[in-house]
Amino acid sequence: MAPVETPGVVANRINCRRRQRSLAPAAGPSSHDVIEKGIGVNMRTRTLFALLGAMLVAVLIVGATTGCGSSSKSKQITIKVFPADTNAAIALQTGKVDAYVADATPVLYYMKKNPGKYEIAGKQLAATPEGIATRKGDPLGNSFKQAIAKLYATGEMEKILGTWGLSEFALASPPAAPASLTAPSISGDTIKFCSDTTYPPMESIENGKTVGADIDIGTALVKLWGKKAEFATTGFDVLIPALQSKKCDAVISALSDTPERAKEVDFADYVSVGTLIMVKKGNPAEITDLASLAGKTVAVQAATTQKAMLDAENKALAKK
Repeated sequence: MAPVETPGVVANRINCRRRQRSLAPAAGPSSHDVIEKGIGVNMRTRTLFALLGAMLVAVLIVGATTGCGSSSKSKQITIKVFPADTNAAIALQTGKVDAYVADATPVLYYMKKNPGKYEIAGKQLAATPEGIATRKGDPLGNSFKQAIAKLYATGEMEKILGTWGLSEFALASPPAAPASLTAPSISGDTIKFCSDTTYPPMESIENGKTVGADIDIGTALVKLWGKKAEFATTGFDVLIPALQSKKCDAVISALSDTPERAKEVDFADYVSVGTLIMVKKGNPAEITDLASLAGKTVAVQAATTQKAMLDAENKALAKK
């Protein structure tokens, strides 16, 4: 079956033909007129070839500048970046983008909250661990690793994840719990977390209260040390700088443990989450995977692994 051409492709082809036709030279003097002026046949022939050559060059220029009759690189993904993930999701809801790309956790949350409005395009992309981030070399990081292992050993971690409908994201092989916990040497009775509270169901603000799976996990972890948890709303793109400048003791915010981030902070992993592409019901843009986003407009949160994923795909498309 011949490929179906969109109205835009048809219109572009028609415009190309019009441009090319407009380049044809106006009718020149007749052979009789030329002979009367004393110009020989050889001169007429050279003039004809010169005109044809000029026409060819003009057509090539038009093709190169307008895409008419030329092959061009693959279309890029138009990436709309939002500081708050909730706004990225709203962009899909209001029809401003073709797709919303994020962790599986918020995608499934929005689909559950809005039954019949959205669907997942394609399969889940590679899963990565998410962890609590602490400053490089800070003993608090090891204390979190022990506490996470303890929550898994007691079943408390699965209970929290189940409450938020996130059981599938539990670590397949959690670390073994130590015989005893090493309490962190932090003065006071509070551990302060930086968290981007625009990412339900992991962390968000409802009725003025910070809630979410990460909030419950952070609270349960520090409770093992006899301490309380405090959560400071922080933009996702400045979570690590805020931690490094000691505005909080740790970060818990669905933060993927990537090699790049691990150069800046230490991680204590507690879940493993993949990436999903969410589209409107019926998938009107016919998106099937990351590569099919070429030529489409996509919403994503700033500084996320999904943003890096889309940037990498655009680089690959540019080489085609």
